[in-house]
Amino acid sequence: MTKPIIFLLIALFLVFFSPAPASAATLVTKEEMRAGLCGKMRDSYRQLSVTTDKKTEKRLKRLTKRLDRKAERYGAQVDFNDPVDRWLWFGIFGLGIAVVLSFFASGGLAGLIALLALACLVVWIVKRSGA
Repeated sequence: MTKPIIFLLIALFLVFFSPAPASAATLVTKEEMRAGLCGKMRDSYRQLSVTTDKKTEKRLKRLTKRLDRKAERYGAQVDFNDPVDRWLWFGIFGLGIAVVLSFFASGGLAGLIALLALACLVVWIVKRSGA
């Protein structure tokens, strides 16, 4: 019961004792008001165009950086003619074939292919670090 009363007292205090801006109004003619408003609109448009140009420039820079990062990460196309990357693809395909063969209960052949695929991956790592 006391909480609503306290709330009402605080609300009334804020309404009646809140600082209100007290400024004197000056008389301005319609022509002065229109001229001032047109000037403000002209200046704000110029300023807005400058800020939007800066914003679009920043956005374009951010977008190009993001696209460059994605191109580096995902845009690398498979080049089977590269002698170093060829070992990587031999290893990946060999491990894939070994996994598929392991489902068909040919463990000896799958193990041999997996061993050769791992050897290809080791050769790729050695060549890559040396290049």
